[in-house]
Amino acid sequence: MDDDLIQIRPGDLWKFFQRSRNAVLLFAMLGAVIGLYYAFSKPDDYKAAVTVMPEVSAGSAGGAGGGLGSLAGLAGISLDNAAGDVIRPDLYPNVLESIPFALDILKQQVYSQTYRTTMPLQTYLQRHGRETALQRLTGQTDSNPPDPAKPATVNLPDPKNYSKALQITPEQEGLANALINRIQTTYERRTGIVTIEVTLPDPVVAATVARLSLEYLTNYITSYRTQKVRNQERFLSEQVEQARRRYQASEYELESYRDRNRSLYSGLARIAEQRLQAEFLLSQNVYNDLSRQLEQAKIKVQDETPVFKMLEPPRIPLRASGPKRMMLIFAATAAGILAGLGWTLVKTILATRQ
Repeated sequence: MDDDLIQIRPGDLWKFFQRSRNAVLLFAMLGAVIGLYYAFSKPDDYKAAVTVMPEVSAGSAGGAGGGLGSLAGLAGISLDNAAGDVIRPDLYPNVLESIPFALDILKQQVYSQTYRTTMPLQTYLQRHGRETALQRLTGQTDSNPPDPAKPATVNLPDPKNYSKALQITPEQEGLANALINRIQTTYERRTGIVTIEVTLPDPVVAATVARLSLEYLTNYITSYRTQKVRNQERFLSEQVEQARRRYQASEYELESYRDRNRSLYSGLARIAEQRLQAEFLLSQNVYNDLSRQLEQAKIKVQDETPVFKMLEPPRIPLRASGPKRMMLIFAATAAGILAGLGWTLVKTILATRQ
């Protein structure tokens, strides 16, 4: 049993390292060369961030409950979310991780410092994705950018969209997922601060996408918060317009009747005038009441519109945030050293078995 055990002495390890010296140096140099090529073939990444503090609404709670909701909001706890008309700030990252958001941002115009021109973000990502590592090393750019006016023909599963569902091409899905992975949204529950960080190879594009992401988020939250009251405002506007026409028609009819019957004093004439007078007063009261409700709805729209206080606006980064090229070269060199040791170990084991 003891004869099967292999004893390794410090001297054996020293001899092993001496035998593997040449292989370790060779593989280490090979790993360093591969690491250098890989590290410098990767484009620089620039990180742009925007920081905002959204308003914590407690309007639906009202009274003392509203004050309690405000205090809870400062503590990072939202009590008014049970009303169902407020999106919790911790759900904001989910808004900026959706495919509709990515598709909307891909259509926006951005200025690229690299290409010195303005183009849709989708065109920028396509153009950058077509560049090879050799072009990045030599500083050459793609001279044949994709033409957005000539989209590629793609067979959709539902060409006439009978399903009324969202349909995207595989290329759009890939670009959307790539964009979502480059946008990171964090919510600090203790302070209530929302930070949007965008990492892209172009500093100007990164800052632009950060701004567009914030605008999309604020518009989305505003639309969600005010959709109900805006529908009510739209309905009241239509009712006020109808009431106004009815009020003007009844007023015209009453005055016309009085002009035609100035010299008549019969009972039937007075009854008809009283009926027209009642119709006029009713339409007037309805019009005034609806107009008052419409003004209240407009005020409520302003009350329900959330406020996003910008603490740190998006800035064009001056220095690249990645990649960590020295770390990549060191990791590739270390992998080469391990490969050299492994190569020598395999050769030693095979030699002992012969």
